[in-house]
Amino acid sequence: MLFLTSNGLTSPALQDEFRQAIANKGRRCAIIPTAMEKEKDKEQWLEETRQKLSNYGLECEFFWLGTDENEKLYDYDVIYICGGNVFYLMQMIKQCCAEEILRKIAQEKTVVGVSAGSLIMQKDLELIRDLIPRMNKRVKLKDLTALDVTNNIEHLPHKTRYIGIIDAFEKRVKTYERKVGHKVICLEDGQGIIIDGENHRII
Repeated sequence: MLFLTSNGLTSPALQDEFRQAIANKGRRCAIIPTAMEKEKDKEQWLEETRQKLSNYGLECEFFWLGTDENEKLYDYDVIYICGGNVFYLMQMIKQCCAEEILRKIAQEKTVVGVSAGSLIMQKDLELIRDLIPRMNKRVKLKDLTALDVTNNIEHLPHKTRYIGIIDAFEKRVKTYERKVGHKVICLEDGQGIIIDGENHRII
């Protein structure tokens, strides 16, 4: 089961769905903080994330793409992919050849993506590149293909926040929708999309 969230499991509805998803299953959880590598106060955020997940009865460990062996991801029951710079995260996934493993895990295990960690699950990163080009300025990621495990569902996190910082946000999203021929689900913080096989629902 795949949780595509704007800012994590921050609403009671998402928390309840997550509890149900992990009930009577293994308790090992890998937290992938790779996208946060350059973030300020990273250690504080990571400890808070670990504690929140531990409150669900999960045994949490940090997993660093490019440092830890990709195959170890199969040992975990829950994968939690933190937010940060989505282009840096996708670059690291490509550099350490983790695409196929993450695709398989997204189909077989409970995976929570937070902001950048949810965007990598989509077909590509073209929309976020067009909306926030400065995010890719340092990384210079040219191949914008992503994991493509969302059944052609495309979304953006942080709707209200993006309206405040991105010029003509809603107009540009609608222009993109006309170009690609499908809707983009714009999530508010506290919201998420749950994908379970061929089915999905917005929480």
